[in-house]
Amino acid sequence: MLRVDELFEPQELRHCIRDLVALSTLPAIWKDYNSRQIADSVAAALISMLNADVIYVAAPGLRDEAAVEVMRTSQAVGVESFGRIESILRAAWLGTHEQTFVIDNPFGSGAFHMAAVPMGFGGGGGIVAGSVNPHFPSETHRLLLGIAASHATLAIQRGHAEAQQRRTASLIERSSEFVGFARLEGTVQYLNKAGCDLLGLSGIEEARQLSIFDFLAPEEQARAHRELMPLVRETGRWLGELNFRHFKTGEDIPFLVEWFRIDELRTGRPMNMATVSRDLRGQRMLEENLRRLNESLEQRVSERTCELAEALERLTLEAKERERADVRAQELQLELLHASRLSAAGQMAGALAHELNQPLTAFTNSVNAGRRMMARSTHSADTVREVLDEAADQALRAGEIIRRLREFVTRGETEMRIEKLPDLICEASDLASVGAGAHDVRTRLSFDPRADAVLGNRIQLQQVMLNLIRNAHEALAESEQRELDVATSRLDHESIEITVADRGSGLAEDIVEHLFEPFHTTKSNGMGLGLSICRTIVEAHGGKLRYEPNAGGGAIFRVTLPVPQER
Repeated sequence: MLRVDELFEPQELRHCIRDLVALSTLPAIWKDYNSRQIADSVAAALISMLNADVIYVAAPGLRDEAAVEVMRTSQAVGVESFGRIESILRAAWLGTHEQTFVIDNPFGSGAFHMAAVPMGFGGGGGIVAGSVNPHFPSETHRLLLGIAASHATLAIQRGHAEAQQRRTASLIERSSEFVGFARLEGTVQYLNKAGCDLLGLSGIEEARQLSIFDFLAPEEQARAHRELMPLVRETGRWLGELNFRHFKTGEDIPFLVEWFRIDELRTGRPMNMATVSRDLRGQRMLEENLRRLNESLEQRVSERTCELAEALERLTLEAKERERADVRAQELQLELLHASRLSAAGQMAGALAHELNQPLTAFTNSVNAGRRMMARSTHSADTVREVLDEAADQALRAGEIIRRLREFVTRGETEMRIEKLPDLICEASDLASVGAGAHDVRTRLSFDPRADAVLGNRIQLQQVMLNLIRNAHEALAESEQRELDVATSRLDHESIEITVADRGSGLAEDIVEHLFEPFHTTKSNGMGLGLSICRTIVEAHGGKLRYEPNAGGGAIFRVTLPVPQER
């Protein structure tokens, strides 16, 4: 066997001893390091000790940690070359798995001498050192590489083992189950906090003064000595129910107990016994509650069935009463709508008399003129016919006014029909135009051909339009710019919109807040039901009525109605 002084020169031996001492101090420094910090520390130490150009450390991950790769280079190597050099070293190491080899110099021309040692993770990791020095690696270099790899392997494995031990201890200590272990003869060595709390013990120190048989209720101890412990020693496991005792209250506590034997891994000899037990009081309470519930279930079902039968009878009676109430509510709503129309007609009575007086006066004058012409026989038959035709036109005009009023005030039918929207709006506008000051308002009607029909009750929809247009006329009474725009438009494939926009004085914010509520009005002779009834009618047609201020002054009311599905 070669002596140390045969391998090294004195100067080299001193350097080697110095480096070995330095390496021996690293594990103490690594006590709180993770895998990446340990690998980086090894690389930093070796780059100096070996006077190498590159040190590459690859440490595969253990359990839940990812693999670690670290590279250190001498000052002569630029940072921009790190990625390329790391790829070259990794490929060379994986491709050869030799301890020493030579590759092309990644920094320039010539050869690059490499030395590699594996790390003890099953062959997947190692330390690779490289230098352009043709005498690299020496025996000293290989020795230092091997010691560094061994130290790093042990430190990383120890760190993982300690972390796993801490996690396991924390899991056991925080568990709500009764967890402990003891010697084979029964002396307690450990009991977690939940176990101490369940038995009323102050802590682990008090538990260590006891035997596992002391935990059992008196009537269970003999059985445990005679049957259960020999069974655990022989077969390695026993699972069943036992009663433990509470050391402060003396209460018997039922537990589901699992005792199992712990053997020494290398020799297989029995070392300890452990337990994971569960408090069954909560389960027993649930079982008792279920038993009580089952005993009374039949009676409760019978009682509940009678209650449900009585409730069903009450609901049937309430449903009939509600049906009658709904019918009466519909009747009252129709009466309210009719009363609203009569009220509007009453407000227009004076104006209607004036409107009817004009065509009737013209009719009378034309008939008298015709009579005079026929008596004098001085006019031709064509002239007399023209005068009589004019009288007939005036009579038709008066009849049309009376017809529109009669249709408006009638109760009407409640069924829905497809109605021509432009005709409906025109008639409502004509009827609304009857009144003092209405002729001074310039009304512009604009109809979208894509919104020419609506499914609804003609009289009710005319009542909505009449109310909105008459309100606009009243708002324009004191306005200098008396313009009213009524327009229809198609919003989308499901809805159409009717817009009534005036240039009046608009509405105050306190009025807008209660605009559609019944019995809120700004008119001295009004009941405050007009807009409330309008919204009710529109919503009954599946639409919406809303207000917004007009940007140019005044108010805009928008009526949105669904497009008829069948034309």
